[in-house]
Amino acid sequence: MSSYTYDVFISYSHQDKEWVRMELLPRIEAENLHVCIDYKDFKVGAPIVTEIELAILTSRKVLLIITPAYLESNWANFEKLMLQVLDPANREQRLIPVLKSKCNVPLHIKYLTMVNFTESDDTDFVWTQLLTALGKT
Repeated sequence: MSSYTYDVFISYSHQDKEWVRMELLPRIEAENLHVCIDYKDFKVGAPIVTEIELAILTSRKVLLIITPAYLESNWANFEKLMLQVLDPANREQRLIPVLKSKCNVPLHIKYLTMVNFTESDDTDFVWTQLLTALGKT
């Protein structure tokens, strides 16, 4: 698909929704990026599996917000695997892992360079990395 409805779909655990909704989402939207996120964009009454598939197919990038809760979430795992089926080696670089909390990242994610919020005191640099990966500079 060459044209996308959204710039980015955010895949996250609902246990991490405060950071995602109060910090990540406003920061990305401030860059005039069109974000797909479940609570705003999934149609009420529609099957969630269909909405996830549509979000992934119509988003240029997919952020995985990696935390222990994310790694334990069946829905988050489903979202991640669906995108990886489309591009197992991530050659199109659509999948962007964002390490928000220290945890044991599985190998099927660990092979990718991550935006790492856990190891830098320079959060401005990390935000710049993330926004650059989303196509903003």
